[in-house]
Amino acid sequence: MENQVYRIVEDQGVSYLEFKILDPYKDYIRHGITLRYGGVSPSPYNSLNFRLGGKDSKENVMENVKRICDRLHIPKEQLYKARQAHTDHVLVIHSKNKEKYAYGVFNEELADGYIVKEKGIATMVTTADCNPIILYDPVTQVVANIHSGWKGTIKQIYLKAIELLKQEFSVQPENLIVCIGPSIRKCCFSSEEESFKEKFTQVFENPEKYITYEEENQKRFHIDLIYVITQDLLNVGVKRENIAVADICTRCHHDEFFSYRYALQNHEKDYGLMATIVGLLPF
Repeated sequence: MENQVYRIVEDQGVSYLEFKILDPYKDYIRHGITLRYGGVSPSPYNSLNFRLGGKDSKENVMENVKRICDRLHIPKEQLYKARQAHTDHVLVIHSKNKEKYAYGVFNEELADGYIVKEKGIATMVTTADCNPIILYDPVTQVVANIHSGWKGTIKQIYLKAIELLKQEFSVQPENLIVCIGPSIRKCCFSSEEESFKEKFTQVFENPEKYITYEEENQKRFHIDLIYVITQDLLNVGVKRENIAVADICTRCHHDEFFSYRYALQNHEKDYGLMATIVGLLPF
């Protein structure tokens, strides 16, 4: 599974996705989005699971974290994370506050995005259909790691991250490189609830461009999250050629990536989470 946008790296059984657009900056940034392979978690996770809130053991998840950190050559002691809750809170992690967010401390502060300027700091967001978004500015050497599900997309958390990058680090949007990882796509993100559709139409214009109805069931519509995110990015000045989208639907490829919707629709008792890890070198 590889195309011009991304590659899949397999290292001692552990698999993760890399974006080729970041290849020129390998001396500055390290990143990876995990697949399901190479961990120690049992069924139904099978096997590189990063979800602590399910029935998998904490010990399994911690071992999975160690394995991906080892493959990315990131010391797990320098990995940081707060608690995700589909918010639009973006946290700047630096040397003065990082210890309370060290992975393993399990800080309960809510954050669904992280900004890092200092070297030797890596962050992690977890997803299972939501959009993992990496924002990287090679000019100012600042990186953001964002979790944007449909709730976060409606809240436009990625725009709030860009605004914070501008205010705090003088980042110019036209310099940003944006990578959007595997997530549920228009083919599988559907509903029949008009009130649900209105959550999007109240925020995003031109619904005819991102909402389509099924021919056989005119009540069921599909929403294109990638379209609205991309349009938002373009509208604030990000260049189209700097936006890389992995063309992978997690629901369609549930055997390779975790999918909450697949697990729900198939009455599975639990589900796993993938990890997107991003850090600035050197460690």
